[in-house]
Amino acid sequence: MSQTTMIKLLEIHSVQAAQLFASYCHSLKLQVSVVVQSAQQAELWCDEQQQAEVEQLWLEFIQQPGHPRYQAAAWQQAEPALSSGRSGLSGYWQQLWAQGGVLTHLIWLAAVLVFGWQQLAPWQAVSALQLQADYGLSLAQGWRWLTPAWLHFSGAHLVFNLIWVWYLLGPVEKRSGKLLATALVLAALLPSHLLQFVLAGSNFGGLSGLVYGLFGFYWICGWLKPAWGYQLSPGLIGFMLLWLVIGFADLLWIPMANWAHLGGLLGGMGLAAVLALTGRR
Repeated sequence: MSQTTMIKLLEIHSVQAAQLFASYCHSLKLQVSVVVQSAQQAELWCDEQQQAEVEQLWLEFIQQPGHPRYQAAAWQQAEPALSSGRSGLSGYWQQLWAQGGVLTHLIWLAAVLVFGWQQLAPWQAVSALQLQADYGLSLAQGWRWLTPAWLHFSGAHLVFNLIWVWYLLGPVEKRSGKLLATALVLAALLPSHLLQFVLAGSNFGGLSGLVYGLFGFYWICGWLKPAWGYQLSPGLIGFMLLWLVIGFADLLWIPMANWAHLGGLLGGMGLAAVLALTGRR
């Protein structure tokens, strides 16, 4: 895994200024990230080994924030999405690809292919991938302890989950490597599917358990090890927990795999706690 350690440099009462400065640092190949806390507040995080250099650049930035070099860097960072005379989608897909590694892309591809399979042969796909009550808790279920995650029963359900996987799993894989990303996927999906199967039955599917596992991982890492750079805003964490409570209260117009969400959340939190308390990343 990468040995990069991110530390919080400072807090800024201007999200736009933070993003502008970060873009300039990126143009200099420096690892600087922005964590938006609210509409008026953001945090700047940087690689611990680059702290002195970034601090010096920050002092220069606050003296001349309107200097053309900063805006030029911002345009340079945006250039891939605007480049070439082809469809604007090319830049979007480049950004999408760059956000994650092989594991993230495979999860995406498998989910899309399985969804296509469901449209052509729904009963066959569900029968092949869903957990079966007849097998109980035996190892005879084999791959079925993982594969329900790739079953989605609407396009909106699929898109919603893939967006969060891209947003949360991709950075973990890019920053800390495939080993941690794979461990996180397993730590989220196995308890997610086990809890839902035991307490509610086998009729469920979707990557929501993984999404909640990723939320739990970021939440605990941000609390216990903020220097690792896995941060979520308090508002987003609050929304995630509120959505979980609403699901259990059965206030939604759609069926929810609430135990799968809770199992994934606990799995992600547990892995983060183990890594944080043992000091390993």
